Amino acid sequence: MAAKLNRRRFLAASAVALAAPSIVRARNANEKLNVAVIGVANRGAENLKGVTHENIVALCDVDPNNAKKAREQFPKAEFYTDFRQMFDKSAKGIDAVVVSTPDHTHALPACIAMSLGKPVYCEKPMAETVAEVRHMRELAAKYKVVTQMGTQIHEGENYRRVVEIVQSGLLGDITQVRVWNSSKPVGGKRLATKPSAAFDLDLWLGPTRAEFFEAEMNKSSWNFAWPHFHWRWWWEFGGGTLADLGCHYIDLPYWALGLTSPTSASATGTKTYTGDNTTPDVMQVAYTFPAIKTRPAVKLSWEHGVTGPNGGKDTYKGYGSGILFEGTKGKLVADYGKYLILPGEFAKGFKAPEKSIKPSIGHHKEWTEAIKGNGTTLCNFAYSGRLAEAVLLGNVAFRAGKEISWDAAKGTTGDAAADVFLSREYRKGWELPK
Repeated sequence: MAAKLNRRRFLAASAVALAAPSIVRARNANEKLNVAVIGVANRGAENLKGVTHENIVALCDVDPNNAKKAREQFPKAEFYTDFRQMFDKSAKGIDAVVVSTPDHTHALPACIAMSLGKPVYCEKPMAETVAEVRHMRELAAKYKVVTQMGTQIHEGENYRRVVEIVQSGLLGDITQVRVWNSSKPVGGKRLATKPSAAFDLDLWLGPTRAEFFEAEMNKSSWNFAWPHFHWRWWWEFGGGTLADLGCHYIDLPYWALGLTSPTSASATGTKTYTGDNTTPDVMQVAYTFPAIKTRPAVKLSWEHGVTGPNGGKDTYKGYGSGILFEGTKGKLVADYGKYLILPGEFAKGFKAPEKSIKPSIGHHKEWTEAIKGNGTTLCNFAYSGRLAEAVLLGNVAFRAGKEISWDAAKGTTGDAAADVFLSREYRKGWELPK
């Protein structure tokens, strides 16, 4: 698995460029960075907005029409439809790279950038597969680049207050965390209306095998309406609701409890919506995290397609999606913007600890300032890689149809049939750099 992903060049034409990291230009703490943004519409537009305090020197998007607004905003920036060409032609003028593509094309541009010594900001869940996430984490450490995963809610004040409460011990020992999300996929077909004549389907597919659309690619008229969002409901491109939202919600218990790698995961789910989508719209995952010196072992459950834990049997008013910490003294339920102490009697005498976690300067700015030597990133790939890995292991367990064990040191479940879902086959010309 590792050899398949890690030991090939992505293009013969890029062999010289990837042979050694480029030297990132020297800068002082007040100098602006030259930033390249890959994927510049929808979520990408928000990430572009987040780094406009720096110099935007390159834009890349497979759909020129979808990138029209960004190109008008930054007319001096070089524009590319293929990020491989962007790195070949403009790498020397780029200081840092933002990756906002669909999950199936997160790993490759991020890995190319890091192998060239470029800091990377990458949208969640870092990559489509566990193997890709682990490789990205390894490259970040190898090339010593500043990284940040796009879990923007991590900057929020509410998450900081919850972390302080949990870590204060006021809730007692926490051995169970329940996370749920009410979101459900939109059912559909892989074929709808082609978004624009300029859209290059083969380029959008990237490392994914072209056979997914092979029957349609030679037709003069074919359908394809969902490349800019609904791709995530097919295993070839994303990981469903769990991969979409798991890193945002499970981030809170990961941070508060200092979770690292689960030792086991099991999952069940159903596909109740219509369409040829392949990811489940209702899903339950159970993780086990081992005890450490500062806390006991933790059971963490994830559910989506429900409005409360235990299949929606338990509900908390105002928390259609949420995170429930169950302590030996009390409980806390939270979402992005608020939290509630339970039960009522315990809440009456509850006093939150003094604030100890400083306000964020902004999730994107945290990354750009860290590149300049001003502070560090909280959601760097060392932290976020473990979070994303755990999230994606839920999908591995679901697709394997069995409970899996996880050996984080070796990167294996110990089950060949389950290990198949840790990685994927790359098309020739799209392989990850070392």
